[in-house]
Amino acid sequence: MLSIQEHGTVEEASSNLLDFILIPDNWLEQAAPQPEGSSAWPASDMQYQRRVGTLRICASVDVAPSLDVTLHIAFRAPGLTPIKAADHLESFLKQRLPLTPNSEWQVEVDDRRWIHFSRRYAGEHLLA
Repeated sequence: MLSIQEHGTVEEASSNLLDFILIPDNWLEQAAPQPEGSSAWPASDMQYQRRVGTLRICASVDVAPSLDVTLHIAFRAPGLTPIKAADHLESFLKQRLPLTPNSEWQVEVDDRRWIHFSRRYAGEHLLA
């Protein structure tokens, strides 16, 4: 059984995980919309997950059938709130993709208590 890689800080996990997910060969094909309560995301592949203490982080770059490219990052921990998850997101992205004022992220909390952040990664959809 594979285990989730553990790191000492969110920044260390970020460096390791972003290095992996931002390589186009590691982008994931986004499946058709899943029914409510589905466990399709976060990615079940442990390569896309990291752990910092009790905090679990899952991140991927997803390519939709329309060729839209989305950066998806989710956090889960006991007692985690969306505000605290947003702080983790800022720390997670600080070294590579710092948050800028008025950057728009979609935020969602699922029934498994993962707090998801997503935004378009590429400006326009890819051309095939």
